[in-house]
Amino acid sequence: MQHAQPQRPAQAPPADPVAAASEADEAPCAGEIWRSRTDPAEAVMVLRRDADAVDYAWLDRDAADGRMPLAQWPQRFEVVLEQADHTHATPVRRHWLIDTQAERLRGARVLELGAHTGGLTEALLAHAAQVTAVENNPRCVRHLRERFGERLDLVAGDMHHVLWDLGQDRFDVVVCAGVLYHSAHPFLLLEAMAHLRPRAILVDTLDDGVAELRAVVPNLVNSCNYRYNRRPDCGYSLVLGERLIAGAMARLGYAAMQRIDTAAATIAPQRDSAYFQQWRRSLSAWFLRDGGAA
Repeated sequence: MQHAQPQRPAQAPPADPVAAASEADEAPCAGEIWRSRTDPAEAVMVLRRDADAVDYAWLDRDAADGRMPLAQWPQRFEVVLEQADHTHATPVRRHWLIDTQAERLRGARVLELGAHTGGLTEALLAHAAQVTAVENNPRCVRHLRERFGERLDLVAGDMHHVLWDLGQDRFDVVVCAGVLYHSAHPFLLLEAMAHLRPRAILVDTLDDGVAELRAVVPNLVNSCNYRYNRRPDCGYSLVLGERLIAGAMARLGYAAMQRIDTAAATIAPQRDSAYFQQWRRSLSAWFLRDGGAA
C-alpha cells in the first residue's frame, strides 16, 4: 500500500532576517521581552505592534496591559535577548542535554533548531563534526554570526518552512531543545524533522506535566509563528505532552524513545527558578529512527 506523501506547507514570501535586523533594532516584535531603561528589574512582553503603537503586558508585576506610541518605545525600553533565569539555567541544561550526550554527538552532522543566542550551540560545536543552526529572530541571527563566525553554518529563516528545503539524509542528529512548546504548529515541526531522516532527534520541551495537549494563553506569545516572515501570529502555542509527542514520533518512524534523566539537575537551591524546575520535570528524550543505528 502506498502512503500519501506529507503535504509541504505553502512557502512564505522570502524575507531576509539579517537585513530586517537593521530596521528592527529599535522596533519591538510580538513575543519579545523588553526591559525598562529606568528600572532594569521591570520588564514587559510585547503582545502586538502596529504602525503607530505597541501593546504590551508587564512581567512579574500586577498591572494592567499597556499601550504606548511606537515613537516613544525606544526611549522607555531596551530589548532583552536572554532572560536572567534562562541565563542561569543554560550552563546546566547544556551539561545535561549536550555534554552528557557527547558520545551520540561525536563526529555527527548536527542540525539545531532555534539556536537563539547560542547557549547550546557552543557545546554542540565542541562535540559534533559539523553544526548547522536555524534561527529566525534577526537580532539573534546577527548575534550568532558575530559569536561563531564561519564555525557555524547558519540558516536564517522560519523553521516551519526551511526544514523542508534542507535535504534528506544531510544530518545525523537534529536537536530541538526549548523550541517545540513555543510553536502553534508543533506537529508540523515534528513532521519536518522526521522528513530530514536523521538517525536521532533530541526533543527537549516544557510540557508542565500536561498529559496530552494544552493551549498557552495569548500573553505567552510564542517565538516560532511567522513573526519575521510577515505572517499573522495567532498568539497561542500548543504544548504537547509526552504521550502525544511519543505517539507522533512513532507514526513518523521514530518509535524508540530514550529519556534523558534530568531529575538531579540543579543550578543552586536559591536559583532553581520556576522555569528551571518546570524544565527539570518535563520531557527530554532521544527519538531513534526505526531500523537505524542507536
